[in-house]
Amino acid sequence: MTIKRKIKKYLKIIFSTLIIVCTGFIAFILNETKDEVDANLSNIDAKLQAFYNKERMAGFAVSVFNTDSIIYSNGFGYADMAHDIPYTTNTIQYIASISKTTIGVALLKAQELGLLHIDDPINKHLPFEVINPQFPNHQITIKHLATHTSSLDYNEKVVESLYIDEAEKDKSIEEFIKNYFVNDYYGVVNFTNHEPGKNWNYSNIGAGLAAYIIEHTAKMPFSEFTHKYIFDPLQMENTNWFETASDSTKLSRYYAPEKNSTITEFKTSGVQLYPARDILTNIMDLTKYCQAILSQNHKILSDHSYELMLDPKLDTSVTNQEVDNTGLFWMIDRNQYGITYQLTGSNGGDNCINTMMWFDPVNKLGYIFIGNTGASELNKVNHIWIYRTLVSLGDHILINNPKNTFSQKVGYRWHNLYNRVRGLF
Repeated sequence: MTIKRKIKKYLKIIFSTLIIVCTGFIAFILNETKDEVDANLSNIDAKLQAFYNKERMAGFAVSVFNTDSIIYSNGFGYADMAHDIPYTTNTIQYIASISKTTIGVALLKAQELGLLHIDDPINKHLPFEVINPQFPNHQITIKHLATHTSSLDYNEKVVESLYIDEAEKDKSIEEFIKNYFVNDYYGVVNFTNHEPGKNWNYSNIGAGLAAYIIEHTAKMPFSEFTHKYIFDPLQMENTNWFETASDSTKLSRYYAPEKNSTITEFKTSGVQLYPARDILTNIMDLTKYCQAILSQNHKILSDHSYELMLDPKLDTSVTNQEVDNTGLFWMIDRNQYGITYQLTGSNGGDNCINTMMWFDPVNKLGYIFIGNTGASELNKVNHIWIYRTLVSLGDHILINNPKNTFSQKVGYRWHNLYNRVRGLF
């Protein structure tokens, strides 16, 4: 065989191998990114009902929405299993850490009012000093608090004492903050061994301190500030930081997963550090709120403030990042419930609450789940398929909307495929 024929043979083998590899890779990508749910407005009720299991989760509500309308919303299961009270779109429950997103909104509103700037050192706005003793020359800023990079660390004594009866909660968090940082009520203030701004460490204490700075500069309780500048302008009439008499017939019960693969009713109440956890609301009001952020509603903030709040704040030098990035109390991450590409929003939960509120800032679609049962291995698969169903419906609406032009539909398909492929790597 001549050298020329050998070269042709080897080139043919290489070319054939490349075709096989590329075909296999494309097949893998298409399989991994395909919509396994295929939800639409005609079948979504049935699909969500199929993914619900009353032995694993009591009740929940969901919504899919764009900037100006709710595409789909419904409730499933029970708000009160013992009395067969259904969970509806009017059912009110705690939304846990999604509550922290309002601290981000409130910080930017306070900046618009001239009360503070997010790059200010926190000690500029506190009646006492907070300094990491390992880094005494490095100031903690408000932005550090809002991006969980303040170096404030976990404190078990705080966690153990947070839960209190609703009637005992104060409208102001000043007493708790001073007991923690000034009066040594919870022992020595804990810090990490990282310089402020250099390490991501999720902190309820940091969130509470940010809310207190708003209280201190605005000279009003954080609860009143958020009602005045967020809840009232958006007409969120079923949203409060504290239980009210008018809520009593709408309030959900709560349920915790047990080791024997069942759920049991669990009594929960408010926490002293309420801005970090305690918004009581329903799916309709929470959708209004997220729509306002998605549409950059000027009733709340200016365009510039929305940009400051939602744009990524962390660079690659920040260690221990458990999320892809973060704005100011708004996360930018691949949703842990089956969505592999980046969305903006927040999760929340404890042993008897599970909540997810995320939106796609490019396609302008949002997806919310709020449930009265804690997340666990018992019901993780249910949550995954429920959230995938919501996103599947959103994809279907975008691609099949008759109002969209051909080029818009192609653009949506490309954005969807690109994000799903990027999320695999």
